[in-house]
Amino acid sequence: MTRTLHIVILLCLALLPATALCQQSDFAVKKDFEERHERLMRLIETATSTAQLDSLKNGIEGLALDFSQHAAFLDKALYPATFEQKMKDLRDLHARVYDATRVMETQGTQIIAMETTIKDLTYSLDTLAKERDVLFAELQRNKADITALRETVKRLQAHMQAKDQLLFALVDSMFMPYGRDLANVGDDLRDDLTTKIEKANVLTRVYDIASDNVRFLTATEFQGKDFGPLLDNYQQFSARWKGLSDKMHAVYLTGQTADAKGMAAKRGTSVKTPAIPVVRVDSLLTEWNTALRRTFWSTIEKEFAVRGVAISPFADAPGFSASIRAYVDQVKNSGEDASVFVEDVWKARIDTEWKDALTRESVLGKEEYAALDSMVKELTPPMVDMKYILYIGIIVIVALVLWWLLARKPKQPAAKPPVAQR
Repeated sequence: MTRTLHIVILLCLALLPATALCQQSDFAVKKDFEERHERLMRLIETATSTAQLDSLKNGIEGLALDFSQHAAFLDKALYPATFEQKMKDLRDLHARVYDATRVMETQGTQIIAMETTIKDLTYSLDTLAKERDVLFAELQRNKADITALRETVKRLQAHMQAKDQLLFALVDSMFMPYGRDLANVGDDLRDDLTTKIEKANVLTRVYDIASDNVRFLTATEFQGKDFGPLLDNYQQFSARWKGLSDKMHAVYLTGQTADAKGMAAKRGTSVKTPAIPVVRVDSLLTEWNTALRRTFWSTIEKEFAVRGVAISPFADAPGFSASIRAYVDQVKNSGEDASVFVEDVWKARIDTEWKDALTRESVLGKEEYAALDSMVKELTPPMVDMKYILYIGIIVIVALVLWWLLARKPKQPAAKPPVAQR
């Protein structure tokens, strides 16, 4: 019995080192996995190029291969996480960082390529600014010469449209490399974009162009056909400015809010949303729109006034419609002669010179203009269609020609009586 007990004790003592060795091996496996996993996480997060990340991807697959045989053990040792979950987290992090780094590398290449474009566009804008001053001076000199004045007005309109297009081409060139999601652009790239915007004086250029358009509206007198392009120019500029303003908010506010959060965290205070200097441009666009509408409707009013047609004053589209409808009703009720209103004003001026501008949806629109046009034309008694008069004239002429031809046809000589025989 004693001998048997000694043998059991000796066996237990022999097994103790093996058990300790197994426990130490399991601990080393868990520790080695966690250390390598953590090191890969740090390297991925601090990677600055796709080349580095390509190498790290090999490291991830190496980690998975080395420890896949210990997966069951690691599932227990890492509870509540699992071996597969830890590897998935690592791969997901690598994919996110790789995509972001690739975008940044692509943006960097595009930004370099755009530098020359931005420089050329900036030079062109500066050149157009000098030409603008020459054209405004020419506009003042040509006020007495109607033909020369009209030519200068056309050139100045074309000049300002070209300047608008160049400005927003410059802006597009700046923002294009950064994609649409500007709020997620990295700090370095956002700072670079902000520097470019400020260096190119984008806000100042936008303000100057809007100011030129306001100045243009007061520098000369316009004709009806001038206002279509003027209205289109304002609508297009306003829409482009809205898009630019939103982009600048995304760039400026994201960067400033991040800085403000950092400062607020240190001070223990709340974050106030910072503002960017776009208020002056917004205010000037409102002034531009007001001046354009005022000039537009006051110039139409003159078409009626100079021809002695007394209609109710108006200053906008609803007022214009109400005034025309009221005048038509008045003429119908009084039976007065409306020939000057219909022929000299509406047909010769409004329908010929102003229709293009009035039918724009931002003014009257096509439906309302057609309704007013129909009402005005009802004041004129229906005239015989010249087409039918032409047809009748042709028929009469043909009949006369046939009659004349028939009248000229020689008569047959009368038959001689037979001679009596003797």
